[in-house]
Amino acid sequence: MDWIRIVEVLMTSITSIIVALVTAGYFKQMRDRKEKIKSKEKLIEQIQKDEIVHLAIREVRRRYNADRVYIWQFHNGGTFYTTSPMQRLSITYERCSDGLERKADKNQNHLIANFSTYIKDIMDGNMFYPNIEDMNDIGLRSLSQSNGTKSHCAVPIYDKESHLVALLCLDWVFSEILLEYFKKDGEFTKDFIEEFSTDADTLDKYL
Repeated sequence: MDWIRIVEVLMTSITSIIVALVTAGYFKQMRDRKEKIKSKEKLIEQIQKDEIVHLAIREVRRRYNADRVYIWQFHNGGTFYTTSPMQRLSITYERCSDGLERKADKNQNHLIANFSTYIKDIMDGNMFYPNIEDMNDIGLRSLSQSNGTKSHCAVPIYDKESHLVALLCLDWVFSEILLEYFKKDGEFTKDFIEEFSTDADTLDKYL
């Protein structure tokens, strides 16, 4: 048997094996297995990130003696008749003092348009209220009071490309703000504002 014949026999055999494997769904099973492993790895990675965020915001709440710390994240959700996407925001992470009702359960998929003033004030560094009564937005003030909030502050979270991706917020309901974070005029100190803003900056890579 010459070499050409040997090669022909080998090629025929290999082709027959491949056809048999395809027929048996071998390659599909391999692809599905790889996708399953990849999906599992992504899930594990996300769980690890979630744990880091929860631990981080728990520390933030304790450090500032706040009763609630939470993160609003921006996302899409459906489309208008014009086919433009609906921009929304939801509370995705939250840590509360014992006995305090969670806000996340009631704050999902809000239209960003309904929070435009609030978001702008946060971006401008104007969302620091030791006394919620001083909040200019009547609607937001009423909503905060309905949740029992006495003091509130919030800072933006930007990604590495300087896109606004989330908001980090603190509420004081029945706890007192530590005196070291107050100026003589009763406003938050510059050090507090800078420290809280730094807390937000450390979270961007996990959101």
